[in-house]
Amino acid sequence: MTPDPVLALTILLSAVFALIYLPLVARFSRGLVSPYAKADIGKRCGAAMVDGLLIASCLIAYRSLTSVLFLVVAAIYLLFRDALFVPGQSVGKFCFSLLVISLESGRPCGRTHSVTRNIMFLIPGLNLVAALLEITTVIRDPQGQRLGDRVAHTQVVEGLGAKEFVSVLQKGLLDEIQLQRDPIEPVDVKRGRRSA
Repeated sequence: MTPDPVLALTILLSAVFALIYLPLVARFSRGLVSPYAKADIGKRCGAAMVDGLLIASCLIAYRSLTSVLFLVVAAIYLLFRDALFVPGQSVGKFCFSLLVISLESGRPCGRTHSVTRNIMFLIPGLNLVAALLEITTVIRDPQGQRLGDRVAHTQVVEGLGAKEFVSVLQKGLLDEIQLQRDPIEPVDVKRGRRSA
């Protein structure tokens, strides 16, 4: 039985990446110091799970329907997720009120930063090793920066998201209901009092 060359190459790439990961992290260690606090690890894990489920759904659809379109959509989302719909937020980060910012400008990251910080997750085999090593780095790093963040000069911080959006929406609806219950009486401009 001959070994599969693609599998052998994937294992080799993963092993090499695992060996050079820590020296790479040290080499790219904090080029820019951040004034921002480290984002909550639980929120980051939750956001990663939401994004992972979206990508896994595309991969399952690809396997079930054998349509390359789902594979392309998964790859595009994986690379551009942090700036695809809203600058600095993937769907998962929006759900957990997190934001990826550029440390160079202090603004939400754009597509270039998103691709730079996520490109390693696109390579099969390497992505599994990268995910495990990146989680460890995020937990240990005082700013919560993983290798992708260090290369792209980005950081994940607490921001506005779904919770705040729903809160504003609820307040607006409650204000509307209150206005319907207690309509504002018109003011007689000439007399300066409410007309009855």
